[in-house]
Amino acid sequence: MIAQSSRPSASSARSVLSPAFVLSASLLLTASAAVAQPMFIDFEQIPGMLNSPGAPIPVQSRLADQYLASHGVRFSSGSPFVAVVVHGSGTPSGVQIIGGSTPNGLLSYQSAFPIVVQFLDSTGTQPYVVSQVSIRGDLIPIPGTKTLEAYDVNGQLIASVTHPDSDPAPLLIAAPGIHSVHMYSSSATIGFDDLRFDTPTPAAGCPADFNQDGGIDGADVQAFFAAWENGELSADVNADGGVDGADVDTFFAAWEAGIC
Repeated sequence: MIAQSSRPSASSARSVLSPAFVLSASLLLTASAAVAQPMFIDFEQIPGMLNSPGAPIPVQSRLADQYLASHGVRFSSGSPFVAVVVHGSGTPSGVQIIGGSTPNGLLSYQSAFPIVVQFLDSTGTQPYVVSQVSIRGDLIPIPGTKTLEAYDVNGQLIASVTHPDSDPAPLLIAAPGIHSVHMYSSSATIGFDDLRFDTPTPAAGCPADFNQDGGIDGADVQAFFAAWENGELSADVNADGGVDGADVDTFFAAWEAGIC
């Protein structure tokens, strides 16, 4: 339970804001939402290895944190990296795909070693979330299925989607609060390409204690609206990928309740 100080009602909290501030906020409410920008990775920037399942993954073809600073993603599998593989024809874009790794660093497409993508801050220490993720399997049709699973910051399954391997459409999950995704195939032959997601945002901690000072009071209202007016990603308290009026409703619902 967060410590609660004497707090005005939500309506009186709004009244302490300056008229100019309220006008500015009102204009933002009627404007289009500040929707997070889409991210895209085609894995062509990392040197690829030969497509030889069971072969050791060369150091230069190990993908882990190379896209962390630019895209906010970390890759892992049975080892703390995945393999970038030269696939050639039948690749959704370019010539390279990604495959999993065994605990001893061998290339594997086995479902026992799914590819895991985590969304984090640029230092890799703070959990971030997205609201939409898609990935494509390679375009060589083989009997079997391919699956994408989405998990929240607590490791709880949010949603999953499975397609036949012969289906060229992307695997897509749209849901708030996605912190990581797992991808794998039943045939143990499918590599993945063309990862798309919206801009990762900080995972919600305690929306009511917005300034994280251990109390829930008027200072949190001021801090929230300052961030919200500037369209800062921290104001996306409902973690839907945009900063808009829905975040105001979510913030005040938590603030009035006075609990996290």
